[in-house]
Amino acid sequence: WKDDPATLPWLKVRANSGQDNAVRRAAVQELARGWKDDPATLPILKERAPSDPDEGVRRIAVHELARGWKDDAGTLPLLKESARSDRDEGVRSAAVRELARGFEDDAETLLILKERARSDENAAVRSAALREIARGWKDDPETLPILKERASSDEDSDVRNTAVQELVIGWKDDPGTLPILEERASSDGDGDVRSTAVQQLARG
Repeated sequence: WKDDPATLPWLKVRANSGQDNAVRRAAVQELARGWKDDPATLPILKERAPSDPDEGVRRIAVHELARGWKDDAGTLPLLKESARSDRDEGVRSAAVRELARGFEDDAETLLILKERARSDENAAVRSAALREIARGWKDDPETLPILKERASSDEDSDVRNTAVQELVIGWKDDPGTLPILEERASSDGDGDVRSTAVQQLARG
């Protein structure tokens, strides 16, 4: 019933003030995909992305802004802010991915990714940032050192695992990769990391 005159006003109300989180998520997504040209849709997304109390709504709004309004002057600053300071790791991870895949030419994007890879308090965000750096900025002089650093010393096993995998994918022939794999295979405190390193050594 997209053409029913009551549908769009109803969706706007639900997106802005629906008491149920799942309803707001659905309303925000449907507005972005079905009424992109309505003058109220973009302001609603910009409001929901930083301030909705539900992380799922914020994540959807971040995603839809990056995909549908990449050229709007407010989208990039909002994504940067979400990547750096949203209180939810899922939203920060989503913003990191959207920055890396849609705004790779912005001067601050790589800086934010490096910052998140090294210092975000959440392991999933650090892993997401590491993966995007490794795949999008392979030739940056700091990429390989960051991967080696995270593979050897990150406190979280999932981050170490991600770093080991990306080292093998992109830097198998680097002279520093083999020693790191041997070290992780023999002495990492996590069984999954040791297993990953052993598998890569066997295949190499």
